Amino acid sequence: MDRRAFLSRFTGGRGGRVRPPYTHPGTDFSACLGCAGPCVDACANETGVLLRDAKGVPLLDFARAGCTFCAACLEACPEGVLAAGREPLARVWIEEAACMAHQGVVCVACKQACPEDAVVFEGMLYPRINEACTGCGLCVSACPVEAVAWSG
Repeated sequence: MDRRAFLSRFTGGRGGRVRPPYTHPGTDFSACLGCAGPCVDACANETGVLLRDAKGVPLLDFARAGCTFCAACLEACPEGVLAAGREPLARVWIEEAACMAHQGVVCVACKQACPEDAVVFEGMLYPRINEACTGCGLCVSACPVEAVAWSG
């Protein structure tokens, strides 16, 4: 058993459904239902964070990886569902009770994973996520105890 699997047994699951990049809250995903999903295939060659639900609607799974905004899914979308432009994907926060750094253990996995430097620490402990966060989810998959939570 790897370290993440072992440590995550002690915390509850976090998260929720997160819409793909290059969409907005009102995006109509009905065209995705009959699509073969080339956006998901394109993402599989990058990070593999984009999946399809049982109906065929694309969604992000931050437990697998984060989004690098590489635009591979955007370029592969034949239906025009994904459109240029971007807003934060998800609201992300740290569950203090589950976070090792909030319990006095030095851990900087979330900070190291963040390309925007949105995870800040008070000294070596007590991380928080600031307004620079894009909601990419890279910190979520990096956390060994699943202490980074999100909502889409």
